[in-house]
Amino acid sequence: MTATAPPPSKTDGRFSWLMPWRAGFQTSWIPRDIVAGVALGVMMVPQGMAYATLAGLPPETGLYATMAAIVGYALLGSSRQLVVGPDSSTSTLLAAALVPIVGAGAAVDLLTGTAAMIALLAGGILLLAGLLKAGIIANFISKAVLVGYMNALAITIIVNQAPKILGYSVESSDVLPAAWEILTNLGKTDPLTFAIGAGCLVIIFGLRRIAPQIPGALVAVVVALVLSALFDWADQGVPVVGDLPAGLPTIGLPSANMGQFSVLVLAAFAVALMGFADTTVTSTVFAERGRYRVDANQDLYGLGAASALSGMAGGLTISASDSRTAVAAAAGGKSQAANLVGVVVIGVILVFFASLLAPLPSAALGAVVISAGVALFDVKTFRALWVQNRPDFWTGIVALIGALTLGLLPGIVLAVFLSLWILLMRAATTSTAVLARSDVDNAWQNIQRLPRGRILPGLLVIRWESGLIFPNARGFSDQVKELVESSAEPVAWVLYDAEATSDADFTGTATLLELIRFLDERGATFVVAEPNGRVREELEVSGVVSAVGPEHVYPSVDVAARAYLAAHPGLHPTPTEGGSPATPGG
Repeated sequence: MTATAPPPSKTDGRFSWLMPWRAGFQTSWIPRDIVAGVALGVMMVPQGMAYATLAGLPPETGLYATMAAIVGYALLGSSRQLVVGPDSSTSTLLAAALVPIVGAGAAVDLLTGTAAMIALLAGGILLLAGLLKAGIIANFISKAVLVGYMNALAITIIVNQAPKILGYSVESSDVLPAAWEILTNLGKTDPLTFAIGAGCLVIIFGLRRIAPQIPGALVAVVVALVLSALFDWADQGVPVVGDLPAGLPTIGLPSANMGQFSVLVLAAFAVALMGFADTTVTSTVFAERGRYRVDANQDLYGLGAASALSGMAGGLTISASDSRTAVAAAAGGKSQAANLVGVVVIGVILVFFASLLAPLPSAALGAVVISAGVALFDVKTFRALWVQNRPDFWTGIVALIGALTLGLLPGIVLAVFLSLWILLMRAATTSTAVLARSDVDNAWQNIQRLPRGRILPGLLVIRWESGLIFPNARGFSDQVKELVESSAEPVAWVLYDAEATSDADFTGTATLLELIRFLDERGATFVVAEPNGRVREELEVSGVVSAVGPEHVYPSVDVAARAYLAAHPGLHPTPTEGGSPATPGG
């Protein structure tokens, strides 16, 4: 008898919003989740500490954030496997935001309170976005802009962390001046500190290359910790983590200077946007691998709860982590239960073994963060952009330079505006395609790309491969008018193939009505073929159908062309001439 897998458990309909990932949970996963959770918990300790120091915060805040974020996401998130917590991208953004808000050399309590408040506000923004079903917002940063910004982020991370493995500090907080300061002061490098940081990097990148299944960051940190304890590196002047407060975080509202509330909200919005973009990509990738579904809107709730709970636990801003998610999955983790086991492991370490982490060199944590920064570099996509789309390539370069020169917070605002500008420009610069019937496959195709085709004298067939909306409606009308006026012979019909038009707003339909009047004055008839259901409704409500007559709305271009021939007997198709129209639009 063949054994069958137990059916997936089902969530109670009354509480389906709570831990929605339970819908596919199987009890047979529990043993593997426990094993994966232990491995994950051990790995998250050095990473959480490293990303806290990247933000300029005490190491323990990274552990508090990791624990709280996982619990928050497990309560409301949709992904079975996604691991959330402090991350290089959001921690770097937070570091860029803290100095303008609290100033250089601020007290630790003010730093941690402000960071926690930004995390809490980011959580509120994400929860509100979930209520508004705004999961689509992650699509509003183009790939070109995002790759430029992420490369700037990688450079910023490396520059910020380089002093930790060189053994000296720099005064500038801006990335380009700081990089110059680092290069001109290499003579101050402390040999032992550099050896520790470089050794950790060799371990991390070496294992990533020869044994990627082994968490190189964890191995490097453990080796550095053991050697530091054995050889008393702290007594030799090597900066170390020092004593961590033993015990679990307390939950409460953070205290921060609310006099700069607008700056806090801007920082919170930036980390919320970046965190959700990371989360969407990572959760989708692992869902496809695991053959389950995730819900972007539900993940807004999950990430919002994670960020808000992190702030209330005295933590910092969070995001999804592809490396930690990969570790949990490789260790056999199938659900959020593995991540919750990891939380227990961190809690045990904080309560009983926090003192063992005191000798850990800061250079080791710097190496962990630098390795994460290097992983953000994406030269391959820049090469693809150069080959496929030069305007997109230069847009990415602008995003890269903007983030490096203006700073990461203004940079992410620039990235959003660049993406929206690209969207508007592409909508506004759509070209009207003149169609002819192909002699090869009998389909109606753009006459400029057609090797051999035929047109009907006096019939101008056009296609607009975009929504007919406010940024481009005037351009569409002007192009059609120009085609009509420049035609070699009078145009009797303008046949609008609406199949590729996905939408028509008020401005678009108003422009169509004005175009119809223009054609009427010249004795030309405007007809429509194959509008989809939504566009057909817009044309009816706006009065376009009434203006052209319902009989002039056809189910296809072929049907409309036959009607044109019936209305103009004796016409015969004429061939196109070398890819250009022989009559209308020539």
